Amino acid sequence: MNAHSNTEPSASDLAHFSKAITEKGAARSASQTEPRSEYSPDVDLNVRGFVRLLQCEICNRILQQPLTLPCGEILCRSCLPSAHDRRNISYPNLQNRRKGFVCPFQSCKGQEHAVADCNPNITLANILIAVDTTLSASVSTSSDMRPLADVDGDRTGLSGHFLLGSSSDLLEAYGLAQQGLLPFDSNSPSQVDGERLFNKAKLLDQRILANFLPSIRLELDCQVCYGLLRLPITTSCGHTFCEGCLKQVRDHSNLCPFCRRSLSPYQTTTEEKSSRRLKILLWNLFPEDVAVRDEQAIEDAQNEIHSVPIFACAMTFPRVPMFLHIFEPRYRLMLRKVINNGSRSFGMVSHRRGPIPSTDGDFDAPFTRYGTMLYVTNLQMFPDGRSLVETIGTYRFKIVSYTWQDGYPMAKIERVEDITYADEENMEAMERMLDVTPGDTITLASLSHLSTKELHQQGLEFVNSMRNSSTGWFADRVLDTYGQPPQDPAIFPFWVATLLPVHEREKYLVLVSTSVRERLKLVTVWIRSMQQRSWRTRWLLYRLLTRLPTIGVFFVVIYLFFANRQDVTERQAVVSDDLSIYFIGTIIAIIATATVFSRVRYRG
Repeated sequence: MNAHSNTEPSASDLAHFSKAITEKGAARSASQTEPRSEYSPDVDLNVRGFVRLLQCEICNRILQQPLTLPCGEILCRSCLPSAHDRRNISYPNLQNRRKGFVCPFQSCKGQEHAVADCNPNITLANILIAVDTTLSASVSTSSDMRPLADVDGDRTGLSGHFLLGSSSDLLEAYGLAQQGLLPFDSNSPSQVDGERLFNKAKLLDQRILANFLPSIRLELDCQVCYGLLRLPITTSCGHTFCEGCLKQVRDHSNLCPFCRRSLSPYQTTTEEKSSRRLKILLWNLFPEDVAVRDEQAIEDAQNEIHSVPIFACAMTFPRVPMFLHIFEPRYRLMLRKVINNGSRSFGMVSHRRGPIPSTDGDFDAPFTRYGTMLYVTNLQMFPDGRSLVETIGTYRFKIVSYTWQDGYPMAKIERVEDITYADEENMEAMERMLDVTPGDTITLASLSHLSTKELHQQGLEFVNSMRNSSTGWFADRVLDTYGQPPQDPAIFPFWVATLLPVHEREKYLVLVSTSVRERLKLVTVWIRSMQQRSWRTRWLLYRLLTRLPTIGVFFVVIYLFFANRQDVTERQAVVSDDLSIYFIGTIIAIIATATVFSRVRYRG
């Protein structure tokens, strides 16, 4: 962790803080064309704005036990709306996600959040303690303090006194906010204008703000990279890290890097929102440090972008095994490289057949744009250079660009992630509220009335019925290789797509889909289409069998009619043919009897 002094800053320190930030703010104000940080909110902070960052928008008081909502907004724990049972949601079917509430912030426009997605914000809570401690100590240094009211015993405060109409706008605004007397959207009574923090603030405000800057700076360090937070993400346990750092940690462990608690299995960095308030504090209190971090992050990202080898062969899916027989010299070379460099990973895409799919955009290549990263789990090499390779799919990717090297593609890729659980839940709830009448034509829209759990259950029932009918797709030897049907709805469509004899164009839609519900609907369309074709085939066979006796008798009568018109001598010469006619008649009688028996059973 970066070391910062906790002692009171000297006059030179105050001058340094004031001058540095004043010059930075003046430079940005003078040049409207200067680009802001890519990750900074477009907010310039004044004294009132700083206090507003510490306020709860619901109760107007200074935040107490702050909670970060899924939308990134923050409120007091006591201000969290009352929860209700969520409806029309079956995935993910977790106990702590069955309670929800309507977001009280206007930016969410009445969106529903799961209570389980609300996380404590330890970083902001520590900042609040540091600010309150510093301001409490600053009260004793002011000469024109006026008693206002005693603070509620449940809240920490400035020894029960505030500066009303004093020389410190900061103390005055903070004191009123602690009492809930300063509306969130209003300015302080002294009507602080829009100058930036430190820009033209009063001398007392300058000293107070400079006093708690080192303490705030300590709290804004990431405990993974030990640098200033960049895109701060708050985990389910309440600790805050850089978004990039947390992603790297989650690739290897599901434990919090700080407290070692298990992170929520249903919460990923794609659905954890950056805290807007922390971003504003970072940008306005430490603008130079943020600019340096942005430059470092861009440089690191460019250095980390590397090409991965691509094997254009067949379509594969995450969490599903893939077995390869590699014999081409170019891919034998590729395999040796990934084994020798220790990554044991390469990308697998399928050959393009037909027109470019709409999902691939303008990607004009002899292979598809989306694929699956494979990890080599077992390798058997033969003396002639051939290899039998056992792999497992790890994640999906999208090719950004590619070049050719040693006869095979080397591509820069982007990882493809599913949408958040909250988005999945909202999608299911909205679709199930639609008035959809199922018709004879099987489409994705016709399945909207089904819950995600029902879609998964129908898929499992289909697999079991196919196994009972000894269908080769789900034979025991196949399941011994690919495993039993996954109970995880997110993985089940990938497993089914691997085994079912469906056109690759249809399977590709499953591969590129980022919604679990959408993938399950695609698989259900396949299943119902196959079931309809199966019943149609049985019906045609049934109709043919029921018509065979009639058709057979017709031809026998015609044959006998023409045979009776022949001369006697000719009929005597074909006595053996009469035996053939008798044999054919017997066969037709047997078929007719079997048909009647089958009709009785079918109707029963």
